[in-house]
Amino acid sequence: MYTEAPRASLLRRLSAIMYDLLVICAIWMFAMALALGAVTLLAKAGVISLQGYQDEAEYIQKHALWFQLYSIACILWFYLYFWVKAGQTLGMRAWRMLLLSADGKPVTLRQALIRLLTSLGGIGNFWLWLRWGKGLALQDQLAGTIVVVLTKEQSSALNLHRDAR
Repeated sequence: MYTEAPRASLLRRLSAIMYDLLVICAIWMFAMALALGAVTLLAKAGVISLQGYQDEAEYIQKHALWFQLYSIACILWFYLYFWVKAGQTLGMRAWRMLLLSADGKPVTLRQALIRLLTSLGGIGNFWLWLRWGKGLALQDQLAGTIVVVLTKEQSSALNLHRDAR
């Protein structure tokens, strides 16, 4: 049904990425609050010691590798969850875009993971210029997915709360 819809342009994709970055910032701030809370609880329980550290934030800063991995996992979760569950992130929903498998079926977790890892942080979208007229970014070609633009009617009919996969 949606496979015949027009493919999303570079400008539309970049606009959705900008929108999603705001959401990711909020998720990251929440993740930081959880990490600070976890360090505080672990310190109070005696599991870790904050001796030699000014506060919990310095403890996290000195053990930055773990927090960076945790931060990356939160960002990966955001994209994977929304792509697999609904075919849209919040930015894609705002710009009326839908992610599908090339055959029109919902995206699998494997496809979403391939797409996320090969998008190169959004740089893969510039592949649209090299493959002009195909409407496929690098990550779409490698994952076997398409990003289509929905009409207003299709977008409103695709109620994420009611029809989420």
